[in-house]
Amino acid sequence: MKKLIILLVVLLLLGGGGAAAWWFFLKPPEDGASVVEELPPPVLTQVDLPLISISIIKNNKSTQRLDFLISVVFDAPEKQTLMNERMPQLMDAIVTELHGLLPRKMVEQGGFDRVYLEERLTKMAETQFGKGTLNKIYIRDMQVYK
Repeated sequence: MKKLIILLVVLLLLGGGGAAAWWFFLKPPEDGASVVEELPPPVLTQVDLPLISISIIKNNKSTQRLDFLISVVFDAPEKQTLMNERMPQLMDAIVTELHGLLPRKMVEQGGFDRVYLEERLTKMAETQFGKGTLNKIYIRDMQVYK
């Protein structure tokens, strides 16, 4: 008798789980219900900027040179088209921001961080050209020459 009750409880649990799975996952939508479609992920496009060189000057002489290879990532083709027209302003803003971010003492001590520079450049571009104009600015390569 106990085995029969246990068997009945197990069958009830399995049947309830199967009915719930059908109800929530397999049941076809009703005619009047709206179907929620997932949006495809945005197509990311990338523009590689030409080499950017920043000179660190001490006593009227260049002591170090930093070369940056930077990529700008867009999440929509129309945003890339808009920024292609403003690319000289973006390049000027990046060079200006890098000169402001890389003081001589910081470079001599090796205290600059690539992730920090990327975040600051992205934030600068958002404030100058509008939020959402570009997705992110990546530093692909950074070389220090003495």
